[in-house]
Amino acid sequence: MKAPRAKWRWTTSYIKVALHPGALLSLAALAALGVLEFKSPTARNYFARYPVTFGLIAGLLNLVFTLSVVNRIIDRRDELRWRDIRNTTLKGLNDEVRATRDILWVALFGEPPFGPSEQTLAACEKASHSGVAWSDEHSHDAGTRILRMERNAGWTIAAAQILRLAVEQIRGGLVRWAPMMTLAHGDYKALVPVTTLADVLEVMEFPFVDKRIDKTGGHVEAAFHDALRDLWLHAITTCVYAEENIVKALYPRREYPERPKERWESPEPRRLMLSPDQRAELDLWLGLGGARKFKKDTRNRSYAVTINVEWPW
Repeated sequence: MKAPRAKWRWTTSYIKVALHPGALLSLAALAALGVLEFKSPTARNYFARYPVTFGLIAGLLNLVFTLSVVNRIIDRRDELRWRDIRNTTLKGLNDEVRATRDILWVALFGEPPFGPSEQTLAACEKASHSGVAWSDEHSHDAGTRILRMERNAGWTIAAAQILRLAVEQIRGGLVRWAPMMTLAHGDYKALVPVTTLADVLEVMEFPFVDKRIDKTGGHVEAAFHDALRDLWLHAITTCVYAEENIVKALYPRREYPERPKERWESPEPRRLMLSPDQRAELDLWLGLGGARKFKKDTRNRSYAVTINVEWPW
């Protein structure tokens, strides 16, 4: 006996075949022509006077409907064939996002939030050999730690080295998984936050370039302090946002009816990494139309850093 999820998957996958906009519009136009022919003497008169013209119109609408449905069936069949590979790709990409988030955390706290892993080992080693007194910093607020890092020369050097590892981690993850995700008809909405995260991390590196480090103190220049803090926090929130989008793509409710109706959220330890303001912002991104707000917030916070950087970057 097939599991309920399998039955639901096959039922919904082919019921939705005809829901393509082109198919719906052409079907509606054909239905309107049929209704006019039966209900309107004037329309029947026109149809009788111009049979070839209206025959061509009906044939064209029928062709659009047929092509839309056939194309959707082919796409859906390929999607089902590549499903397992697509899901494996999404899980691999999610691991890269989590590792990147943990590396960003290591740059602030000296250790990953949920214990070391193979992907965060290099960052932990750099933190342990950096000379930064991690245990002397008692604050658990990421924003406060960023501000302290920006004013400490040794911590600035360590953060720059660890941030470079985070950039390499997410870039390498995209190189490994994004091509296969495209081939496997992956979810565009799940991939965009990850590519955006890579762009954000590259902008975060600008204040750490040697020529922009404060010449007297050896730390991040004051002009970057607030903008860099906001962008760093934005990057951590983006990691959680990307993870929740990937899980949503992996387990859509229409194919997993056993899922609760409430939106899936990252387990509490991950959400507790975020401040109340960050969690509120994350909820806005995950709401209706939130993808546009996410792009707008990313653009504004990146601009706040790059405006202090002379072109070319």
